[in-house]
Amino acid sequence: MPNYDLGTKRKKISPYLLIAAIAVLLVLIAYLLGLLSGGGGKISGRKLRCVVSQDVTVFGDRVLYYDDSTLFCLSTAGSELWSVQVGSGARFHAGSRHVVVWTTNQLQILDCNGRSTYNDRLSETIQFARVCDKYVAIVTGDGVSPTLTIKDMDGGLVDTEVNNYADLMLLDCGFFGDSEYLWTTALDVYGAVPETTMHTYRVGQMNTGDVSLGEPITYAVVYSGSYLNVINTRQLRLYDYRGTQNTDNTVLVYGWQLVGNTPTSGDPYLLFAPVLQTDTAGSFSELRLLHGKTDTRYSLPDSCVGAAIHGKRLYAFSGNSLYRADISAHRPAPAGGRHGDRLSGHDLKRRGAAGMRHQRMGRVRALKRYEYHGSCHPGRAVYQRRLRLLPGLCIFASGLGRLPDLGGGRLFCRTTAGLAP
Repeated sequence: MPNYDLGTKRKKISPYLLIAAIAVLLVLIAYLLGLLSGGGGKISGRKLRCVVSQDVTVFGDRVLYYDDSTLFCLSTAGSELWSVQVGSGARFHAGSRHVVVWTTNQLQILDCNGRSTYNDRLSETIQFARVCDKYVAIVTGDGVSPTLTIKDMDGGLVDTEVNNYADLMLLDCGFFGDSEYLWTTALDVYGAVPETTMHTYRVGQMNTGDVSLGEPITYAVVYSGSYLNVINTRQLRLYDYRGTQNTDNTVLVYGWQLVGNTPTSGDPYLLFAPVLQTDTAGSFSELRLLHGKTDTRYSLPDSCVGAAIHGKRLYAFSGNSLYRADISAHRPAPAGGRHGDRLSGHDLKRRGAAGMRHQRMGRVRALKRYEYHGSCHPGRAVYQRRLRLLPGLCIFASGLGRLPDLGGGRLFCRTTAGLAP
């Protein structure tokens, strides 16, 4: 019969080791609870005096709005930084450090402190203007066959173009390549079919290229790396500064509308929402993210009215919550987009940081009376009261600094026609 030694003493566990193990367990539990709840932290809100109908626009870490006589600049705390009388019927465009304002044929350029660097009348009616860090592009004329003029910040003439837009309607323009180049899109209104043409220029020197973009409506151009990413209602196409197309990177985007982008030193991150959902319901439950040849789909946990992409983080806004996903943590879908990340409430609990994170924004009731309008750097989301009888804007910011990646400019607004850039 085996001889068991019942007298062997068990080793005592050190009380310090036991305390350390309990502490590690508590830290792990706290981390998991914070992960599952989204770790939103405390959200503060501050009502602004402007309303969305006053053309509210993000201007770096500030907010611009126009009340049909005066252009105001507010801090995200709601205090007035400066104001400029610009008259009735004015329009404006904000760059990163300057604002251009026009009304009829009056043009004014303002710096970030509201100081005027140029203010004068032009010989023709101004259709629209675009400003960058170095120049202002002004489109003048009655509609068809306009004149494109480029001025510096002091109003000095840099370049002008007329011949390229004979019998065309100029749709939009923008600077790229450290403001040394300019792209324009124009529509042929007299042809058998509507056709869009893109021209590219080196500012002050020469026309570098032009290309026919065909019948589909081109509504966005994003410069990133060394290419212009041209988005129309059917395709995403890449062109260099000479207008030469990179045919290997054409992507079908029919049924999707661009709602956000983040340029990089290479391929940009382009965020799309379904056109059918945004046009009919004014909200969406799915997002699509393009980055080079990577095509990722996101099925959102809730119906959302706003979305943002900044750096390598993606955000979506519902009526009472903010959702966040780290792009690098997701498994990308193949180019066809048939596989991707489906994010439901169950996935939020099961996948934690690997899925779309749910970040509660303080008191849920505070957001039920607001709808998402836009964002301003560094990380403050702008909401408008939903009730027409209670107009107003409210700035929501994270008390724990959880939303710093929301910044980087205006995103998009909810309008009666759906979502507009």
